[in-house]
Amino acid sequence: MENMTKNITRELKIYYKENHERCTHCSKPFTTGATAHLGYLSNGKQAVLCDDCSKLLKETVVRYYWMKSGFNKPNPNDKLWRYMDLAKLISIISNNTLFFSVASYFDDPFEGAKGLFERKQDWDDFYLNFFRKAIVSIPGQKTSNMAEEKIESDSRYLLKQMEDVGLKSRNNTYISCWYGNEYESEAMWKLYSKNVTNAIAIQTTAEHLYLSLDRSPEIEIGKIQYIDYNKRYAHINNAYWFKRKAFEYEHEVRAVITSFGNEMSGKSIPINVNILIDRVFISPYAPKWFEEVVQSVIEKYGIKAPILHSSIDEQPFY
Repeated sequence: MENMTKNITRELKIYYKENHERCTHCSKPFTTGATAHLGYLSNGKQAVLCDDCSKLLKETVVRYYWMKSGFNKPNPNDKLWRYMDLAKLISIISNNTLFFSVASYFDDPFEGAKGLFERKQDWDDFYLNFFRKAIVSIPGQKTSNMAEEKIESDSRYLLKQMEDVGLKSRNNTYISCWYGNEYESEAMWKLYSKNVTNAIAIQTTAEHLYLSLDRSPEIEIGKIQYIDYNKRYAHINNAYWFKRKAFEYEHEVRAVITSFGNEMSGKSIPINVNILIDRVFISPYAPKWFEEVVQSVIEKYGIKAPILHSSIDEQPFY
């Protein structure tokens, strides 16, 4: 097997992110435990190949141990909504940035949680047993004569390290939340604006959100899975894609990035606003003058998206 050059580039990261589900030569789907070979063909084109096709690579840049994603991705054309006050819209379109809040600043204390504290002992017991078995089965090392005390102390150290990483991740995980649904939500208008009479919503799609973020290979976009923490735990490596059943009404799709900077409440990520914003909706409770203000703001910043009234204020007949 040829050595890896490890000459990874941003473009190659993007290519892998967009083509990592199956071999780009034979179309064979990757399965957990398989090796995905990323590199360049003799014609200079990028490729992600399975073991059988890997010999076609002229340069193997990196090999990945393939694992299925720990979260569900939305379909490219799935509609996403963001409800906000006019001031927040102006901030987005004037700065060409999207604010990602740090996980520890969310009101929900379960952001990044693995489970309920009352069920933590079962979690700890499982991983202690896992670490014990892993330590005594390290290949190439004589572990059969290790003292039980040493195995136990090392296992508990690894468990503590795992917990520390989970706690620290709340301060280096940044999230942008969206409402994923075909239709707008009357409840969202009231929940996510300080003054619903002066509120707007921007509509986009999962694909346009991804493209507006310049196809960043560091940002993942996925759907929240709502679970009963009395019955199960969140995924150990993907806890930020799980929330409690009580929040299921949110239909949340989120963009997530891990960053080890010193930002306190969050960070602003550059975006292309004209790619991001497909439509701007005006609150069903807004007065006429507010529509004129929104129109003026949109024109001032060169936003090409149409401005529409919320369908909630449509008139019925009896």
